[in-house]
Amino acid sequence: MPDTDSATISPAPVMKFSHLGLVVRDLPMMEQFYTGILGFALTDKGTSGIGATMAFMTLDPDEHHQIFLVDGRPDGDLPTSTIIPGSSAVLHHLSFRLGGLGDLRAMYDRLTGESDRAIKTATHGLCWTMYTTDPEGNEIEFFADSPWYCDQPFMKPLDFRMPEDELYKRTEEMVRVAPGFRPYAEFYKDLDKQVPRDLPGDSRI
Repeated sequence: MPDTDSATISPAPVMKFSHLGLVVRDLPMMEQFYTGILGFALTDKGTSGIGATMAFMTLDPDEHHQIFLVDGRPDGDLPTSTIIPGSSAVLHHLSFRLGGLGDLRAMYDRLTGESDRAIKTATHGLCWTMYTTDPEGNEIEFFADSPWYCDQPFMKPLDFRMPEDELYKRTEEMVRVAPGFRPYAEFYKDLDKQVPRDLPGDSRI
């Protein structure tokens, strides 16, 4: 067994998350959802030597792909979580940040117009959030940051159909009495001490 004593392990190289791959049943349908509904740009698509068709897409002009779709998902229901009913046993959710509460509400309207899949709307205190699924049942979160922070996990239902100023007011009322409440800027100030912002030697910076 390797020596895993924290005192003898050198610091890990600085990394940034790049992309996530999903195995899908119906690649054209999933490609249409991620590009047509969520706005991803398709950067590449092709078939490998073993016959697997792949699609690469991104929202970041500095990343060739952030989502990678490949066919091969088996038919039928897959195992679910042993703790959270109906949730995946492996991939809990994909998450997308929007620019503000108004943009989040616009995405809510866009998704309700696209399908009748259930949407759960709430606040985590540090953000406003909604959860739904893509056409193959992978859970997706869309969120917009709030100005506040509180200890996590924290989740309170909110109706996104109420006026935006009322959403803001109700969220602040709940978060101010939650454990760990403070302005989000203070949380990020502490996080800056732990996590480097840039990759050393990254020519794109």
